[in-house]
Amino acid sequence: MRKTVLVIDDEKIGAENIQKAFINEMGSVDCLVAFDEPTINNYIKNKFYDIAIVDLRMDDFSINGFDIIKNIIEVNPFSKIIIISAHLEEYNDDINEILSTGKISAIIPKDNFKDFKDKIFREVSKIFLEIDSNLDFSQKILQEMYSDLKNEEDNFQKGQKFERFVGMLWSRIGFKEINYRKIDKSQNEIDLIVRNDIEDKFFEKFSPYFFVECKNIIENVDKNMFVLFLTKLQGSNELARLGFIITTSGFKRTTYLEALRTSNASSKIIFLSNNEIEELINSIQPIKTLKTIIDRQVKDN
Repeated sequence: MRKTVLVIDDEKIGAENIQKAFINEMGSVDCLVAFDEPTINNYIKNKFYDIAIVDLRMDDFSINGFDIIKNIIEVNPFSKIIIISAHLEEYNDDINEILSTGKISAIIPKDNFKDFKDKIFREVSKIFLEIDSNLDFSQKILQEMYSDLKNEEDNFQKGQKFERFVGMLWSRIGFKEINYRKIDKSQNEIDLIVRNDIEDKFFEKFSPYFFVECKNIIENVDKNMFVLFLTKLQGSNELARLGFIITTSGFKRTTYLEALRTSNASSKIIFLSNNEIEELINSIQPIKTLKTIIDRQVKDN
């Protein structure tokens, strides 16, 4: 799977220079840049990135690098973080606090561009080597997230944590463009919209987007929930023909019967409950496992 680096710096030229260096010297790595506050907030939440390179000083922003790092740690526990700054001496106390999280892989002072760039590349290469040699790292993170969300008692937090977990699960499978809580033109809310841009012949046969409905609930998913989600799919003008209902509980018999009754529709909904979630978490090849789950359910209904 291609790796992705996100560069966050309020200096547009500096961010783009790093991006150009990645394109020229590390072509196998996708490099995203964000240098204005709306884009930074959007990319942190909706893009998947293996490494975030974050400048500490953000002049004229309502946030600084430490706010950004804390946000990254919350929404993307897979990401490693590299701090960059020309003013490290100003932030000693704050740096010590953020180092205690264990999420910071390196701190690199801004210097002349060649030395600065070379230091970034060395750290990035080291992190990618570590990720590739520790294949169960993401599994541990997902297991911790899943345990935490299932034990959460606050209903709002249950939903928020589950959506974040599902986004991370899809990212581990290989889908990098994931949008949370979108409202379509009919004012239906869709929990997750996953862009189908993965390089895989199986998924290339599907529509450009998948819809994902997340249900961290005690009761099993009922027929009405299924019908409402199917309506959202059918209202997408065929931009999304494949959907997933993923739940920490299960599905009622009437829901399976409704899926059978509507099986001739152009849209297909895949059911993922505890067993399938565990399969995907524990899989060494999650994309292959997801395809197996889809195959299984296509045969069943």
